[in-house]
Amino acid sequence: MNILLIVDPQNDFISGTLAVPGAVSAMDYLTAYLQEHYAEYDAIVVTMDQHPADHCSFVGHGGSWPVHCIRFTVGAAIYPPLADAIMERKRQGQNVLFIPKAMTRQKDAYSAFHDAVPDLLMHARRIDVAGLAGDYCVKATIDDLKRLLYAPQIRPLYEAIAWIGDTQPLV
Repeated sequence: MNILLIVDPQNDFISGTLAVPGAVSAMDYLTAYLQEHYAEYDAIVVTMDQHPADHCSFVGHGGSWPVHCIRFTVGAAIYPPLADAIMERKRQGQNVLFIPKAMTRQKDAYSAFHDAVPDLLMHARRIDVAGLAGDYCVKATIDDLKRLLYAPQIRPLYEAIAWIGDTQPLV
C-alpha cells in the first residue's frame, strides 16, 4: 500500500500568523502533484494542528510560537487549492484520512504519531511525505514513523516541503 502523507498544509503556515517561507510554492507544487499522481496512492493522510485558543505552544502561554491554527478558524483550514484537490480525490472514492493533533491546551505535538500510528500507515509499503514545516513538523513526523514502523519506504517529496530555516535532509 502506498500512502501520500501531507503534514499540516494549513493557512496559518502558508499566509497566516506563522507563515513558512516558500509555503505557497510548495503547496501549489503539491496540489499539482496530487492531481497528476493520485493513482499511485492507495490513500491520502493529512495531519493538522487543531489548537485550543490557550495552547501551551503560544508565546502568551509559555510557548515559543505565535498564535496559530486555532481549531475552527480560517487559519486552521487546509490551503484551499489543496483542500479542493484532496476532496475531489475523496469524492472519487480514494481513501482520505484527516488526523488532528495538538488539541489539548497542555500538550504540544509536532508529529501526530508520537504515541501511535494508524493501521492505515502500519500497512504501508511506501509513504511519501510532504508538508510544513520541513525542519519541525515534517521532520518530527518522519522521525516518529521511522521509530514506530517496521522499515517502510519513507520518501520526502522535497519540492512539496517548505522550511522555516535551512533545508535539511530528512532521511
